Amino acid sequence: MAFRLPTMLAVLLSTAFLLPLSALSEQVLSLSEAERLALIDDPATLRYRELAEARREAAISVRQLPDPMLIMEVMDVARDGISIDDDSMTQLRVGVRQTFPRGDSRRLASERESAMAQAEAARSSNAELAAVRAVRRSYLALAEQRAILGVLEQSQPLFEDLREITEREFASGFADQQDLLRAELELSRLHDRMLNVQAQEAVAQAQLARWVGHEALSRPLSLDLPELAEPAGTLLAHPLLDAEQAVIDAGNHGVELARQGYKPQWSVELTYGTPTQRGMGMPDRMSAMVMVDLPLFTRQRQDRDLSASVHRREAAQYAWDEQARELQRQLGESQARWQLMSERERRYQQLLLPQARENAEAAEHGYRNRTTDFNSLVRARLTELETRIEAVRIGTQRRLEQVDLLYLLGENA
Repeated sequence: MAFRLPTMLAVLLSTAFLLPLSALSEQVLSLSEAERLALIDDPATLRYRELAEARREAAISVRQLPDPMLIMEVMDVARDGISIDDDSMTQLRVGVRQTFPRGDSRRLASERESAMAQAEAARSSNAELAAVRAVRRSYLALAEQRAILGVLEQSQPLFEDLREITEREFASGFADQQDLLRAELELSRLHDRMLNVQAQEAVAQAQLARWVGHEALSRPLSLDLPELAEPAGTLLAHPLLDAEQAVIDAGNHGVELARQGYKPQWSVELTYGTPTQRGMGMPDRMSAMVMVDLPLFTRQRQDRDLSASVHRREAAQYAWDEQARELQRQLGESQARWQLMSERERRYQQLLLPQARENAEAAEHGYRNRTTDFNSLVRARLTELETRIEAVRIGTQRRLEQVDLLYLLGENA
């Protein structure tokens, strides 16, 4: 028993340490998880989906024939009496009338609604892309503040060491009181910066909560800034352009629908009549009637409708051109900024960060050996701190530009 107890204790301790670590790793709120939560019930995306579904239903509805009309008639009632069975000419008639709309107007109206359904579906895709872009930007903003806070927390022991070194130097007579006060001041300023970053972190957290909810934000974020896919799409794949193209298609159908106004509309009527006076040998009668309207005077109606449809189609084409130019402008600006930030990030990682670290270490070594003054040491430490913070900001900005590029190229990977 004395041999088994330590073994069991070791197993229990190892299990106790391993389970929380695995549980924490499962609870990390990754960027992909945040995107999934944001898209579950995004109101804008769902709104356009409902509008698209409404258009699809309307496309089926407008393709159908109008409802037939039931005709019930008392015909040829003598005006000198109120009875309908005193005159052999009086008849009871029942019939049905069916109207047939002009030309291919039903098919064209259905195709126009289907095109508008495609436009709403494309707007839904754009709303989904916009939601992904927004949650990515919010996630990166929060990750940036937490990364900066981590840099400040890592720098705090260095500034505390700086104060302790100054206190020892002051006690030995190799530093004056101003150096000691400067060390205290820089440490206090560091604490103030940490409070300021925490305030900005709270703002970024509230913005991200709008997309993922407050419960998800109780989970820790990834320690590193997330990497995104390289932009590889084309501008023509953007759903906003798809939506405008669908509106153009609907305009084309609208023009053809207006042309149907020059064609006649037909109605067919079938009736069955029976005399109200029996015993006179009067037979029942059937009748058929065809009615057709005559679009003879088209100048103020059909011509105007056709002209209006053409103008609407041209306006839709201009809307596509305007949208394409705006997206192209945004794409060019984002690509330029992304390439610049990528180059700056590379320089910071390869040159500036190592140089700032070596400069701070050299300044501290010189101060300990009394070959460098206190102000030079403080400047070196502050330069290293600012360089590390700027590296975080540049890395975040590069990712933000990449987020915009992925949106503009119609990608959400």
